[in-house]
Amino acid sequence: MLEAKGDIEKLRADNTDRKFKLGDRVSKKSGSSWNGRVVGFYSTELTPVGYCVESERETGSVQIYPEAALLPQQKGNADAKQ
Repeated sequence: MLEAKGDIEKLRADNTDRKFKLGDRVSKKSGSSWNGRVVGFYSTELTPVGYCVESERETGSVQIYPEAALLPQQKGNADAKQ
């Protein structure tokens, strides 16, 4: 478990190959809409690369998604889907 001091540096030093970084704006590819910023990462046996995404519309509300479920947001359009 990460300790409070130096958490961000530890995450940035992690060698996991990720498509998105902390602070990147992302949108869900399909299904219900979810737009937000990457605020953390997770990994399980079934989801080796996953993201914690805080909603842009509901501050403090966080959902977790596997990398395959997310797209980068286009600048200036939070509802854009590629």
